[in-house]
Amino acid sequence: MADRSEKEFRQLIRKHIDKVNFVKVILKDDSSIFGFIVKSSNEFLMIEETYDFSLAGTKIVPYKNIKSIRHNKFDKVSKMIFSEEGLIKFNQKVIDKTSLKDFESLFRSIKKQNFHCIIESREKKIGYFSIGEILDINEKSVIIQNYDTTGKILKKPDKISFKNIELINFNDNYSKTFRKYLK
Repeated sequence: MADRSEKEFRQLIRKHIDKVNFVKVILKDDSSIFGFIVKSSNEFLMIEETYDFSLAGTKIVPYKNIKSIRHNKFDKVSKMIFSEEGLIKFNQKVIDKTSLKDFESLFRSIKKQNFHCIIESREKKIGYFSIGEILDINEKSVIIQNYDTTGKILKKPDKISFKNIELINFNDNYSKTFRKYLK
């Protein structure tokens, strides 16, 4: 993003959405997300993440955390395989019902769709991520009823300030399946 103007960057995103391009989104911490950009706003990018030629869930990335977006010959081959195999099947209802206006409306729309979510953040009091049900949302933060890898719901929920959120994941197999086994 550094070598592109804001306008050029947004045009590039629009092109990737319109052409249903397979992309690699490189984040500021040099981690990557592979998949299809399905929606964008002034604040966020919505990506249908892929793993082993399957759609693996929805990631929401604040623009401030994006370093660059790649769409090269490797990504074109991946798109061709996804297309030939008939694997590009986005849940348009989820895309349409997810608000990307701001953090508050985003979390309200995820909660309304009854998804648990995984939030990666820079909160110092909690671990690198929180996973669970969205309990409450206000203009500055979200409260998640976190659970651990044994399926135990933790007594004290995590309060996560919007300014510390790096990534939001929902509609993924892990959280959709694991929530059925919570204690």
